[in-house]
Amino acid sequence: MAVSIDTVYQRVLSVANKEQRGYVTPQEFNLFANQAQMDIFEQYFYDLNQFSRLKGNNNEYADMVTILEEKINIFKKLNQPVTIINQFGDGTLPSNIYRLGTLSRLALTNVEGSVQAIIELVTEDDVIRFNRSPLAKPTIKRPIYTRTSSTGVKIRPSSTDPSKSAAPYFIVGGFDINSGSSDIVVSTSSSNYNFIEVGQEVKQANIPVNTFVGSINNGTIGLVDSGGNAVNASSSGDPVQVTFASDDVKCNYVQKPTNVSWNYTEINGVAMYNSANSVDFELHASEETELVFKILQLAGIAMESMDLYQVAAQEELRNIQQEKI
Repeated sequence: MAVSIDTVYQRVLSVANKEQRGYVTPQEFNLFANQAQMDIFEQYFYDLNQFSRLKGNNNEYADMVTILEEKINIFKKLNQPVTIINQFGDGTLPSNIYRLGTLSRLALTNVEGSVQAIIELVTEDDVIRFNRSPLAKPTIKRPIYTRTSSTGVKIRPSSTDPSKSAAPYFIVGGFDINSGSSDIVVSTSSSNYNFIEVGQEVKQANIPVNTFVGSINNGTIGLVDSGGNAVNASSSGDPVQVTFASDDVKCNYVQKPTNVSWNYTEINGVAMYNSANSVDFELHASEETELVFKILQLAGIAMESMDLYQVAAQEELRNIQQEKI
């Protein structure tokens, strides 16, 4: 259950206005609220590392590792697609990724002996060393990947032959494409045809971008968008080559919390809470008090009110000691 941003704001106002310490405007509150949310969220990972090194307990409601994982699970995304962009194994991770977990590849279609495999993260130095050894070289049964950017990965082995690539990106020739039709037709004897599967991205000049394989039936490929709706070719071609990009590479990751916002409608000069245009905290419900304390600390600094800052900091410290002692 999310934390109501209005509840937090009203509590912050109640404390900050006591003894005329000052007023926290909605604009200031939104800035403080997002900073506080990220501080709490980022601390989960450091706390998890710390408590993972300590002996746990068998109480299902009091084990700190279990509690922290429950809080992080709110932001976990499982089996999300990695977009393969070329035959060299380059892929793009989801744009909202914050911390990457496991990268895996499903069993490859029509590749004998292919099974689902975890793709191991290695460094570029590791790749050089692995390639020097015939026994250590990556294979489709033991694939590896490196990070190329915050949202980029390179998966190995790669090849134009889909039976030898951990992240197939291949071309099938001989397609007939008719403008206005959501079906493209090819002879089943065409090279690489047997590696086409539902869900793969379809790329061709006569076909709109973000089009995928929706169905396969005796040489006829049905085209759909990401929502499963039929997609018609924009122009005709006969015969043409069509590129297919694997959707078999998946990732688990933790996404960043959505930015919160306390929105209002002004009525007779008074700012009234507008729930329709506001965004609540995505943090676990147990973080409500911690959010109030952290926002009060930031408000105290902004107001140059050290007593407000110190009271909030002391309460936060008391909570931390209660959790970690």
